[in-house]
Amino acid sequence: MSGGVDSAVAAGLLMEEGYDVIGVNLRTWEYEAPACDTTKKSCCSPEDIRDARDVGLSLNIPFYVIKMEKVFGERVIDRFISDYKDGRTPNPCVECNTFVKFGALFEQAKILGIEKIATGHYARTIEADGRYAIQNAVDMKKNQAYYLYGLSQENIKNTVFPLGGMDKTEVREIAKRMGLPVAEKPESQEICFIPENDYRSFLKKKGVEFTPGFFKLATGQIIGKHQGKEGFTIGQRKGLGIAWKNPLYVLAIEDDGTVVLGEEEETVSASFVLEDITYQALDPLSFDKGREMNVQIRYRSAPVRCFVTPIGDLWNVEFLEDVKSVTPGQSATFYPVGSDYLLAGGIIQKGSIKRKQKLNVLDAETVLH
Repeated sequence: MSGGVDSAVAAGLLMEEGYDVIGVNLRTWEYEAPACDTTKKSCCSPEDIRDARDVGLSLNIPFYVIKMEKVFGERVIDRFISDYKDGRTPNPCVECNTFVKFGALFEQAKILGIEKIATGHYARTIEADGRYAIQNAVDMKKNQAYYLYGLSQENIKNTVFPLGGMDKTEVREIAKRMGLPVAEKPESQEICFIPENDYRSFLKKKGVEFTPGFFKLATGQIIGKHQGKEGFTIGQRKGLGIAWKNPLYVLAIEDDGTVVLGEEEETVSASFVLEDITYQALDPLSFDKGREMNVQIRYRSAPVRCFVTPIGDLWNVEFLEDVKSVTPGQSATFYPVGSDYLLAGGIIQKGSIKRKQKLNVLDAETVLH
């Protein structure tokens, strides 16, 4: 129970279905209110914990706060910092779901004899080809399957998503019917441990030394300087601080601090290599030759057709449609063509993007060998 309306309604619906419900809030980090504006709140703040407690009182269920700072720090914050230092763009919500909410909490639940975990995620579960998988929610505007590809077979089997078949308007109405104190509470749109959405200041506060360098075009022409490669992400257009005749985008971030820029047509990628793969509906033992799938490379993007070839512990993913700004460190999720459940997912590997334009970036075969 995060303190938001979704998890509150999930708890209420489970009670109506006859489940014996225990409410749990995870304290994942030491919250510090922004000095400049104390009216702003972020997910997982003390205010959220109080809201979750009030929902527990309203529903008359046991409510506990579990300290998860250590695992959250090691699995989410440390990864966040190291990825930006390496020129990658992390996805902390994926790491949190995989290793905290459905990792450490799941193990704690088993120790306590609790049979199932339920959350307010907009997703569903399905059995496909003898395996468990996450299925898209009915409300595609809220669908969160992308963030849940890291769940294991045991996780999925023992998880309930009460909101998977609903839309947000319906959830708000149920909250009002139940008289929940968070029925009108707005959603948080920020990374929970970065309340002001200023990840650059967060990195500096954590002691990250920014690496200054040059802006250069894919042709090799140097066109300016910047104060730190850690402040950029692949595909970024705004905030570059450089004037040019046409809009420029970040194409690559090099170890020496060089940030490669190009025009929009230069952001199109032909392929990438996937690492840290979690298999859901797809059986890893039977996946020994290439096949066509649909791939989603960021939360708000639509899946596109691709051809996937397994190579050891990695996948080589070739796009069958034009895709812009493939970003190392971000997650990619895979669906069967024509279906809405996850086959697998993983992390886009740094240095593995083979672009259509001339750019000094290693292709997949070079990386793999």
